[in-house]
Amino acid sequence: MDLRRVFALSLAIITASAGTVSAQPSSIGSEPAGPPPKDWTFDIGPGVVVAPWFEGSANYRILPVPNLDLRYQRDKIFISARDGVGAKLFDADGFKAGPILRYRFPRNQGDGGYLFGTGNVPFTVEGGGFLRYDLPFLAAKVELRRGLGGSNGLVFDALIDGKMRLSDTVFLSAGPRLSVTDGTYNQAYFGIDATQSINSGYAQYYPGAGLRSVGVGTSAVWRIHDSLSFVAFGSYNYLADTVANSPIVTGPGGSRNQFVVGSALSWRFSW
Repeated sequence: MDLRRVFALSLAIITASAGTVSAQPSSIGSEPAGPPPKDWTFDIGPGVVVAPWFEGSANYRILPVPNLDLRYQRDKIFISARDGVGAKLFDADGFKAGPILRYRFPRNQGDGGYLFGTGNVPFTVEGGGFLRYDLPFLAAKVELRRGLGGSNGLVFDALIDGKMRLSDTVFLSAGPRLSVTDGTYNQAYFGIDATQSINSGYAQYYPGAGLRSVGVGTSAVWRIHDSLSFVAFGSYNYLADTVANSPIVTGPGGSRNQFVVGSALSWRFSW
C-alpha cells in the first residue's frame, strides 16, 4: 500500500470514529526494549470503549473505536489513536522529546441529555510538546498542549507507569495520572455564561485555571503471536478544583468520578 494512503486512511478513521474518547494520554506504551522489528509498523483492528457521554457526565455509552497505530522505527514518527501524532526529535540517556498533536472531538449540547442550552464546543486540535523518561521498569511522561480552535485552552498532562512483563507475551503497565487546565479550557467545557444560564437553567459559573483531574490508568497487552495482539485498558479520573464545582458536574447528570474501560484486537503489518 502506498505510504501516503496509509497516513491518510489512519487520520480519517481516527477522526471519524473516536467519538468522545479524551485527548488525554491514557498510557505510555507497551513496546519491548531493543530495535524495532521493522522500519515501519502499522497496527489495525477493532476495539470498543465504554466512556462517559461527556467529561463530567454520570452516564455512559459504548463506542466502537478502531485501534490504529502507524510508526517509523517505533517512535521517531507516529500516528496513533492512543498517542496522537508526533515525532521524537531528542533521544539521549533515557529522555525523549518532540512535538505532539492530539484531537479533542466536539462536545455537542445533545450529548447525554444534560447539556441542552450550553452550546457546542467545536472540534479541537491540541498542539504542543512531550517529554518522556524511560527505565526498564518505569516510564514517566509530561505533555503541554494548546488548543488550536475549539476551546483554545491550555492543557498540561502528566503520567507515570510502572511496567511489568509477566512473560514473553504478556505485558502490564499502570500508574497515576494528573491533568491541569487553564481558565479558557475550563470555561469552554465546564463554564456557564449568562446566555447559557438562561438557555440551560444552570447557574452562571466562570471557572479559573486549576487542577482538572487526578486518577490512575492501566493497560495489558497479550501478544497472541507475532502479528496479533489483544489489548485491554482502563482509567479512573476524579475531577477536582474549580472543574468539580461546575453545575454541569454537580447537576443531576454529572459526576466527579470518570471511568473509561475498553479492549481491542490488533493485527500488525511491518516492512
